[in-house]
Amino acid sequence: MGDVSPRTYYERQMRVPGWGPEGQEKLGLSTVLVVGVGGLGCPVLGALARSGVGRLVFCDPDRVEASNLPRQTLFTVADVGRTKVDAAARALAAANPWSRLEPRAMRVDATNVRALVEDADLVVDGTDNFATKFLVHDACRSAAKPLVSASLHQWEAQVTAFPFHRNEPGCWRCLYPEAPEDGCVGVCADVGVAGALAGVTGNFQALAALRLLLGLDGPPACASWVIDAADWAPRLLKWKPDPSCSCARGPGDWSWLVPEPEAPREEVLWDEVSPTDRQIVIDVRESSEILPGEWEFFEATGSAVVHFPWTQWASRRPDWRTDVSYLIVCAHGYRSLAARRTVPEGVKAVSLIGGMAGLP
Repeated sequence: MGDVSPRTYYERQMRVPGWGPEGQEKLGLSTVLVVGVGGLGCPVLGALARSGVGRLVFCDPDRVEASNLPRQTLFTVADVGRTKVDAAARALAAANPWSRLEPRAMRVDATNVRALVEDADLVVDGTDNFATKFLVHDACRSAAKPLVSASLHQWEAQVTAFPFHRNEPGCWRCLYPEAPEDGCVGVCADVGVAGALAGVTGNFQALAALRLLLGLDGPPACASWVIDAADWAPRLLKWKPDPSCSCARGPGDWSWLVPEPEAPREEVLWDEVSPTDRQIVIDVRESSEILPGEWEFFEATGSAVVHFPWTQWASRRPDWRTDVSYLIVCAHGYRSLAARRTVPEGVKAVSLIGGMAGLP
């Protein structure tokens, strides 16, 4: 084996203008929090670890599935069933033994986001739901920590950097005072995503993060890099800060962060569902997604099945009853969770985590 030392490992990138040994030392002293270890988080983590970021904290509660492998490049077939963060840690440790890795199999929520964000020098968002995206965004704004966020949809991608450490106005809330409702657009588990696009987008996030950590110019505030691979037209979309937005007051305000009181569970694993919790199963998939005989699994265990596609919920809803319990299902658990959040108070209903794909 040849010389594998930090000096030779980082030699080529230290030749890049604006990087050098001082920049490499700066990266080695940096902590980056990555929220979500999926199609975006995997290339982000790989690039940041190989670039020499000294400490990487990464959070994700999920396990590796076979359908993740085409775009989640830190995982192999042998990792299916393992927690994503542990599988990622193995791959990253093999790629760069000098990065300090802190995998956390947890969901980022209102109870832990402040501590996680305040502990980091920079945050990268690789999540696939609006609730978490806006939670992380708002925490970074309050903590004055730079954030690099991205989203994927089929052939389209968007990357936005928020240099909150500069204490300049401009944030997502200037455009969207209220976070969009989860389920209003399809997630990749249901509508698909080009795996190569996830790699391009995640690496672009990492590039933006590195320039921020190195103290170099860009990426600009109040701007999103957008690519539509269908027409091959990358472009930069800019917007102006809203002077009435709360970001104009600057960082330090955490009054918005109030952990929600404990509420009935919205989603459960199949192993946690008793027959009395699923007297009626509501399948919100489209007819084209349902295979012959799929409902027999539920019917054999005493559940009645009702088909009510999610696309119809905007115009009408099921005739809910308060004397029975409902289990709402879809392909992977995203549409069913969105449907569960529309259920009126007093109706006992839960969404199936992982959807039909997660059944035994």
